Amino acid sequence: MIDIIFKNIMRNKTRTFLTVLGILIGIGAVVSLGSIAEGIDATVQSGLELTAGKIMVIEKDSGFFGFLGELTDEDIEVIENVGGIKDIVPVLAYVERFKSTAGYDWSAIGIDPGKTEYFVGENIEMEEGRSLEEDDTEVAVVGNDMAEKYDLHVGDTWTIQKMEFEIVGIIEKTNIQDIDTSIIVPLQDLQDALESDTFQMIYVIPEDLRDTEIIAENIKEASDRLDTLTTKEFARQASEIVERIRFFTMGIGAIAAVVGGLGVMNTMIMSVIERRREIGVLKAVGATNHMVLRQILTESALISLMGGIGGIIIGIVTSFLLGSMARGQIQAVVTPQLALTGLVFALCLGLIGGYYPAIKAARLDPVEALRYE
Repeated sequence: MIDIIFKNIMRNKTRTFLTVLGILIGIGAVVSLGSIAEGIDATVQSGLELTAGKIMVIEKDSGFFGFLGELTDEDIEVIENVGGIKDIVPVLAYVERFKSTAGYDWSAIGIDPGKTEYFVGENIEMEEGRSLEEDDTEVAVVGNDMAEKYDLHVGDTWTIQKMEFEIVGIIEKTNIQDIDTSIIVPLQDLQDALESDTFQMIYVIPEDLRDTEIIAENIKEASDRLDTLTTKEFARQASEIVERIRFFTMGIGAIAAVVGGLGVMNTMIMSVIERRREIGVLKAVGATNHMVLRQILTESALISLMGGIGGIIIGIVTSFLLGSMARGQIQAVVTPQLALTGLVFALCLGLIGGYYPAIKAARLDPVEALRYE
């Protein structure tokens, strides 16, 4: 039975290939866009951890998390004039692609060595060594994933733009991407290594957490070039981005459903017409309507599954390429649920698109079919 189905599918290789290609492109687009939405969602969860109890100050229109911004000491002076602030902590982030077959993104975080708890949290434990201390220079602590990926231990060194940093600690795994994949170094050292006197963000710690929103508004009013993100605002903005991508993904899915479904239907209708006499012979020798229906639906489902599997593979590859292009700011996340959704979606396209041709084939009058030339 399977041999016959494969033989029927491959009778017109060009038509089958084009049908599979149409489904492949649609499913690939759904998977890749869905993975970006999942990746942003994961980044959001990490961001909520990092912004809890703090106000993140960034330059206006400087991109997600302020990665494209350039803040200076003058901005710190502006913030210092706003009341109700306990501490001000500038942060410099530098993302690099390691030049090796690993092809793995890591990021360097520059922060006042005596205030690293504002970035990693107060309850973070060290797996090896110690955390940064007030007067540290040219030393670093490394996130767990980065340490594991590059087999780093206390006493090893890591080079950032020709400046060597001695690793004094490995952070226990936190499941927060911005910590687990980072090397944390003194701010001044990272600025020296990058020959820069700027930073991308400033953490502002309120004296009273109940005043967080008021202080954030006061900072924005104090300078036209500054914007703020509180935990509440960050969650709202990020949620909007995720929902837009998911809505766009649904639109792509709807287009894929129409194009893919019509493609399968057209292919199977042409197949039924070309095999009309053959179907008549099958029914004449005892094949039931149900058997014919099942065979045509199986053929259409198999065509769609081939497109679905290919689409998932293309979607995964595209996802990682998009993640690579984002330079570590956003990671594409292809979950098993997303891949399964793509496969089920493709199968549904095949069954829906093949249903009408299957009914048409099952209802063929064997006498009329045998007369067909």
